[in-house]
Amino acid sequence: MRRAALFAALAVGLLAVPAAQANGDPASDVLITQQVFLPFEAPISKSASDGLTKTVAAANKRGFRIRVAVIAFTGDLGTAISLWRHPQDYAKFLGSELAFAYSKRLLVAMPAGFGFYRGKKPTAKEQRVLAKLQPGKTPTALTESTTQAVRALAAEQGIVLPTFSSGSTAWRDRAIIAAAVLLALVVLFVPARRVRGRGGER
Repeated sequence: MRRAALFAALAVGLLAVPAAQANGDPASDVLITQQVFLPFEAPISKSASDGLTKTVAAANKRGFRIRVAVIAFTGDLGTAISLWRHPQDYAKFLGSELAFAYSKRLLVAMPAGFGFYRGKKPTAKEQRVLAKLQPGKTPTALTESTTQAVRALAAEQGIVLPTFSSGSTAWRDRAIIAAAVLLALVVLFVPARRVRGRGGER
């Protein structure tokens, strides 16, 4: 009887875990305790993610309280998938989800645009600032443009944030790809040429 009860409890637990994940909003789970939500599986360069994380941390340290959610794909919305391409509506939704733990500035970035929420406070100024910015379309570009958005919002309040750059992300990524392609060509074609040379001698 005890074993049967144990197996039944385990079965219920296994069924409950996917249900909890399916009903959840990933960004709200993360932003309760962290300042930045980045997609779990999106291919974002380390320099871009580090740049955003450090910029947001610097903003908060200087008194510009803000949390940020980067939404690159529909999967990043959890069950709020209907809000895809509606960053402002999602910002309000996410803000209400976080209200019990956080009620300051909230920035949402999607390829379709930026959303901003600050509870019951007016956000017309912030909306005008964000309207001048173009969000990136790829995960890395979206993350980099979000960093620019945080800097622009802080600057509107007279707060200048330091830049965190380890070199041009685009240039570095292209250099890595070019080096990999060159190495592959060397590995493939050099042995082939040697074999052809030996065949010619024969």
